Amino acid sequence: MGYRLGNQEIELSNLKKISFTPSTKAGDVYRYKNMAIRVFRDGEEPIDKQTADYFTRISTARILLPRQLLIYNSSLFKGYSMKLVTQKGSGKRITIAPKRELIEGVAALERDNETLSQKKVLLNGINPGYVLYNGEIYLVNPAGYSRLELGNTKSLEKLNQFQIHLLITELIAADLRKSRVPQATINEVKKLLSLKDMDERTSSFLIELLRGQENVKELVKKMS
Repeated sequence: MGYRLGNQEIELSNLKKISFTPSTKAGDVYRYKNMAIRVFRDGEEPIDKQTADYFTRISTARILLPRQLLIYNSSLFKGYSMKLVTQKGSGKRITIAPKRELIEGVAALERDNETLSQKKVLLNGINPGYVLYNGEIYLVNPAGYSRLELGNTKSLEKLNQFQIHLLITELIAADLRKSRVPQATINEVKKLLSLKDMDERTSSFLIELLRGQENVKELVKKMS
């Protein structure tokens, strides 16, 4: 009896609790070997067992998914393990990141989107509060994702791509607010980002948008 992660019995009281975005709405997080274990609080099940189990069979790099399920007393679904992302560098600002770093980070999300869309997974509920940025971009909470029954995965990939583009837009806007950039300028930046064509990838759009600029901040400075 007690907790079991996959085939391994574990004792949570022996593990170190860690801060991992988001710390609310998704239970407590502990470090276990080279993994993070998210444990649901009493009465909480932000993701159902069947969906979480389906996600364990999908391999992604930056859109983090459950790797093994955490079961309590043989049957109660209480959480899951996932990739442990380093907190080092988590204070980095996305608007002053070298454009190559930003574009490569977005492209990595897009590659994961291809995989997830082929597996018919809708990236619902992604927002800046569920992002860890340490020079690389990680989506760390799959609670809102769902598996759809559909035949055409291309339309789903476009929808997920749109969600990712909105996320990047909001991350940039939030970072500009931290730098006390006037709201009027932020609105202009968001308007500029909204010009991306639906069939164009965000990474490709950013390559053209930032051509001749070192980073987003430099672009914004020229707009002011």
